[in-house]
Amino acid sequence: MFSEQCSSNLNSYGPSLAQTCNGTSFLVFMTLVDALLRDSCKVSDAQGRIIPKQVPDPEYDFVIIGSGTGGSTVAGRLAEIKQWKILLIEAGDDEPVGTQVPSFATNYLDTSIDWGFKTEPEPVGCQGFEEKRCSWPRGKVLGGTSVINGMMFMRGTPKDYEKWVDAGNTEWSFDQLIPDFKSYEDARDIGLIDLKNRGRGGPVTIQKFRYQPPIAWDILRGGQQIGYNISDDLNGDNINGFAVAEMNNRDGIRLSLAKAFVRPQKNNKNFHVMLNTTASKIIIEEKNGEKYASAVNLIYNNQIFTVNVKKEVIVSAGAVQTPQVLLLSGIGSEEILQPVGIDQVHNLTAVGKGLQNHVSFEMETSIDRSDVNMLNFRTVREYLSNQTGPMSSTGLGQLTARIHSEYSTADNPDIQFYFSGLDDECARTGIPGELNDITNPRKRQNVFINPTYLHTKSKGYIGLHSNNPFDPPKIVANYLTEEQDIKGLRAGIRIVQKLIESPILKEKYGMMLENKTYGTCAEQHQWDSDDYWTCAIKYNTRHENHQGSSCKMGNATNPEACVNQKLQLHGIENIRIMDASVFPTLPSANPQASIIMVAERGARFIKELYLNTVK
Repeated sequence: MFSEQCSSNLNSYGPSLAQTCNGTSFLVFMTLVDALLRDSCKVSDAQGRIIPKQVPDPEYDFVIIGSGTGGSTVAGRLAEIKQWKILLIEAGDDEPVGTQVPSFATNYLDTSIDWGFKTEPEPVGCQGFEEKRCSWPRGKVLGGTSVINGMMFMRGTPKDYEKWVDAGNTEWSFDQLIPDFKSYEDARDIGLIDLKNRGRGGPVTIQKFRYQPPIAWDILRGGQQIGYNISDDLNGDNINGFAVAEMNNRDGIRLSLAKAFVRPQKNNKNFHVMLNTTASKIIIEEKNGEKYASAVNLIYNNQIFTVNVKKEVIVSAGAVQTPQVLLLSGIGSEEILQPVGIDQVHNLTAVGKGLQNHVSFEMETSIDRSDVNMLNFRTVREYLSNQTGPMSSTGLGQLTARIHSEYSTADNPDIQFYFSGLDDECARTGIPGELNDITNPRKRQNVFINPTYLHTKSKGYIGLHSNNPFDPPKIVANYLTEEQDIKGLRAGIRIVQKLIESPILKEKYGMMLENKTYGTCAEQHQWDSDDYWTCAIKYNTRHENHQGSSCKMGNATNPEACVNQKLQLHGIENIRIMDASVFPTLPSANPQASIIMVAERGARFIKELYLNTVK
């Protein structure tokens, strides 16, 4: 009764929802949900999908490596110039239909559309994980990580961009960036947000989800009871406090950056997209003493293609794989290239250096409510009919708090909370009232709170294990190697403890912290001591997948800088980087909004350069 018969126009991209659920008991109902979603034209957007090219043309004006947040943005913007011929390369396939539904936001982690990277064994953090390696999910799909992330939209703070200016990037102050933020935004929460510095009518729709669990509003009030603001717009003047965040969604459906920027160009004959294609090498040549990128080698269906580049190569493969692509092309330091048998063609030692990520810690609480699954025939019907109800949100994943600890100030918040829970991903029967744990009918519902330190000091790097483009890169995170990161996380833990004890959460929900042993931490240290929490942080190190700063923007004299303020590679100006790797420092927020801004700005730089020369 829901079917609009769109599935015949949609290839079977990626795993089905049933395949994302661990156990055969989920097979029947989740297969049905997947089929119903595929038959919903509005949810699947089957008619709007691009038709990928199987064989590239010999030459393009621009070749864009990586279709994630940055790559999709710049591809769509450059494709607006119809006389330019553009090739966008993506190693994965198109978006599975299930990823369009907000409640299934995390279902696709550790599937074929996730690169599934792991760090090298860590010296301080990640001690409780196998081989002391932390997992780094990254999207291997058209739209990249914007297809599998939590969709939270936060710009960062004015102070963040002051740090960029202090690092020598004088053209990147917050005031100078406002027009680029506004140009892509379609901020729809009118009446809640300050339109002074917000955009309307852009391709990226930003709005709060259509559904919030009732406890969400009580958590905000709990934050208020312990002394923090409630903010309607963390991207406005009130950058501090607890909030139901704005999210990258359009009327209850995930808005990946491919949907925002790439799909609208599907009928552009000069815009080509190749899926399941690996960029193995950028070819560098030299003319009159100047190095330039002349071509890109691609591998598709076990065939190697070389496409020539008339204007520029844009690398938007992300903070992990942008350095990998450059290194595979011989751009980097001899100490990384020589051991894996790659000839150095351009000595740029900053490639891969300065890697950072926001580090966090998961605190498990429970509330005095039966652990009932909200995914059922009733909520599926509501979502398919109106894109409303529990499936139209990420449960408590849409909550956040950005605050400051004793180590910072109100205008420079250093702690962010991420919440999760009440976001049912899989169901067995679809019958309303189904328990998540049928063996424990009295089980309390879990609510997870992750305090996150935003002003990370520890730095790692990206290297190579081999010269094979299909091998994962070497990822050294170096989590918690700077003592301040541990202090910051401990400060966040103490604030979470106060939140749990707030009157509304204690009296109305009976919220309590679940005691964990964290390996031998409980044996070694007194419960709730600083030493106990330090041990726990090192044992159960978490992260928010906000990787960046591995090919930083900065002056050529900066030993950690790869690109100039126009995002051009030092020494090879027709290679530009447009992703989180160029961040001089990480924004104090989820990075997606800032990545789009970087690519929006980069596309504008390109248009100004080439269109100003057209007579």
